Amino acid sequence: MTIASQFHEIATGIWSWSAYDEDVRTDLFSTAVLAEDGLVVIDPILLTVEAMNKLGRLGPVAAIVITNGNHTRACSTFRESLSAPVFAHQDAVGELTAPVDGSLRTTRKVGGSLEVLELYGAGAGEVALYDSRGMLHLGDAIIRTEKHGLEILPEKYCADAAGLKKSL
Repeated sequence: MTIASQFHEIATGIWSWSAYDEDVRTDLFSTAVLAEDGLVVIDPILLTVEAMNKLGRLGPVAAIVITNGNHTRACSTFRESLSAPVFAHQDAVGELTAPVDGSLRTTRKVGGSLEVLELYGAGAGEVALYDSRGMLHLGDAIIRTEKHGLEILPEKYCADAAGLKKSL
């Protein structure tokens, strides 16, 4: 099981943590963003108890967001520990291994200030969150590889690679 022992503030009001996952042979990343209504935790992987307690002290958690059908990860643990609802796009729900409390929609902001952007063509229910400070929080639509750096999700993982390029 992938567990991170610490998280870092990477910009004012934005924290990130990561850990290597042997099952998928890559680093998994999670983010917490201070939004208008509280923290929004995005695609959470487990944190140690100490780190989870520290995250909880940053302020109330308004929402936990799952950005696609492959990112259930530790959302249930975060939901219980932080008493926060879980949201995912309706197209991702069938792929998830944990229940969600609400659906992400482009017409409703998460945490009061994060705009939901649907990314057609990627995996099931892929979304991005746009932060009015100019930050875009992505799940898997753009990935980093050792060989090429940042690149669009490889075609073999896309429902419609051309559609994803157009969405981005």
